[in-house]
Amino acid sequence: MIKTSDTALLIINYGTPQNADKRSVKRFLRQLLNSKHVITMNDFGRNLLVNCCIVPFRIKHSLKLYQHLNEKYGLLLKNITEDFAEKVQKTIQTKADVFIGMTAGYNLVKDICADILRQNYKNLIVAPMFPHYTESTWGKALDDVFSSLKGQFNIPHVITIDTFYNNPYYLQSISEVIKNNLKDFDFDKIVFSYHGVPVSHNNISHPGHTCEELGCRDHVNKDNQHCYLAQCYESTRLIAKELGISLDKCITSFQSRMSDRWVTPYTSDEVSKLASSGVKKIAVITPAFTVDCLETVIEIGETLSSSFISQGGQELKLIPCLNADDNWVENFCKMILN
Repeated sequence: MIKTSDTALLIINYGTPQNADKRSVKRFLRQLLNSKHVITMNDFGRNLLVNCCIVPFRIKHSLKLYQHLNEKYGLLLKNITEDFAEKVQKTIQTKADVFIGMTAGYNLVKDICADILRQNYKNLIVAPMFPHYTESTWGKALDDVFSSLKGQFNIPHVITIDTFYNNPYYLQSISEVIKNNLKDFDFDKIVFSYHGVPVSHNNISHPGHTCEELGCRDHVNKDNQHCYLAQCYESTRLIAKELGISLDKCITSFQSRMSDRWVTPYTSDEVSKLASSGVKKIAVITPAFTVDCLETVIEIGETLSSSFISQGGQELKLIPCLNADDNWVENFCKMILN
């Protein structure tokens, strides 16, 4: 990249394999899981668990999924993030030079930070593309950035954007996408499906208290302001208000669980209940993702949709993520520049 500004804007996403081959997927899984922010245990135990147990047992299934994704949609997260960054660059022009960093897979944050340091930028704006705070997303992304800068020379002035689940620019953007996709769809219920996290991760945000004690499903306040569960339920309320949809038609749930010790309710269970109760048409939105990926188009758009229909449902409509939507690009730039 040719330097045109004193400021670098680093857009960070979770990551994806560089390609849909076994070597790339295995490398991605190891980088993704081998972090204290993802698996909270000592380094030795985590390395042993990831490299000797999880990856060897998951690689075959994960490879099959990524190959299917690639054949049908391409590597969505990679391609869309690149498209988004290109549009952002065109919008902000020389106010900042835009970089993409991933916490796993390709374009690793540490490599991009090294490039930014080499070009001697005065300012660095760090923009994790996760609306809500979790240790495995925000925590890992920021740790990757600051670990990369630690001990270096000519470190730029670092500005980190805040979580934006309640930011008016985000709410307007996601509500607009939902409205556009629901124009001709007469749904019975709309499911807000957020990526799941372990209960232990969630409780770190309010030590000594559970979500039930703090009423995290009902409100956000100073005691639970960093709680992922509280932020997700608040997102549902705020988006529903923006859309003018009654909360009676909205369901908040969590997908992609790895065990039964993850936050509930589970999206798959809630959708099964809807089908069993005679609900025929549902819309599903995934507000924790700003870019479509394996967890949205495959897990929800294909697997969950098929399950819903097999249990008596008629149609599950997956609302796309914000992706590189022009309105979102414009609002994101306003959010960053403000």
